[in-house]
Amino acid sequence: MPIECEIRDGSLLWIKNPITGVISYVVDVRGKSFAFTLGGRQSADPDTPHLSAEAIRRATEACPFCAGNEGLAPRELFRMTPDEIPEWNGAKTADGAGWVVRVINNLFPRIPAELTGNRNESYIVVEDPRHFIGAPRSQNDLMFTGALGSGHFLHLMQADARVMRLALENPDVCSVVIRKNQGRESGASQPHLHQQIIGSPEPFPAVLAEARAERENPHLWHEIVALMERLGLVIDRGDSVVSYASPMGGFPRSYDVVMPNYRGLLSELTPDQMRQFANAIHRILMILGPLPLDYEIHQGEGIPLHAHINARLYPYSNVAGTLNLPSTLLESAGAIRHALGRHSDSD
Repeated sequence: MPIECEIRDGSLLWIKNPITGVISYVVDVRGKSFAFTLGGRQSADPDTPHLSAEAIRRATEACPFCAGNEGLAPRELFRMTPDEIPEWNGAKTADGAGWVVRVINNLFPRIPAELTGNRNESYIVVEDPRHFIGAPRSQNDLMFTGALGSGHFLHLMQADARVMRLALENPDVCSVVIRKNQGRESGASQPHLHQQIIGSPEPFPAVLAEARAERENPHLWHEIVALMERLGLVIDRGDSVVSYASPMGGFPRSYDVVMPNYRGLLSELTPDQMRQFANAIHRILMILGPLPLDYEIHQGEGIPLHAHINARLYPYSNVAGTLNLPSTLLESAGAIRHALGRHSDSD
């Protein structure tokens, strides 16, 4: 079954998400004022002085994810050190020399442990020991995932795969999702950059819906990719991974990274497949930078391994199962391709 949409004079007018049924309409919102919804997100004045050492100390002394505060967090499951991640771009000083990536159980399980054999299958992966970017000027100048090097991010994905194997050893776990929230607007409860891995006794509803759509149309993901190419929304394409700006995402600025021909788990990828998948995700996160965002990695149930990435800075309005997309969607995808090309040329 072809994806329901309307393209007129080469431009997308509307498209229906074949999984959720939400219809996205492409509209021109360039003249609309977002002063209210964007309030408080202005860039810091460049003349603002840097945070003092005392202000940084006050902000980090109670952070359970900061180096030196390990005793404030649940027992550590494992860590990855600077020797294991030589690509780490942080300074090898006393406040971060012991670890680069650290894995613990979530103090507040996303799913009650009683449902997974009395074992807490909610995990936190602390992505970096740094709380702030270098020389922060405000409490909002936090370290963000896009600032990590691509090699560091690859090791982060490898840590995720290791946690997945640990969770799947539990016979009461049948599905695992990887979730990242960055920034207050995304619902992140901790400012220090981290991600969650959650094991569930039942397939997650979003994954079930994707699996059902895949069964009804076994060529669904290939049709989506072909349509994104036709619309000029493909950002990057490699041997086994494709990324594109998605007009069917949960927000006006959504992006997908998909392995259309791979139906396995993240933890089963070959080293080369893992590198390609991680690199495609990282390249989008790098362009989005410190913007509030979230991403989820979905897998299992016969669906291709894929990640949904949502930039949360841009306002949206979901009305009765419809979503408005900016008419600059194609320009945005082109800008990302251009930015990625510049980055590749500078490497």
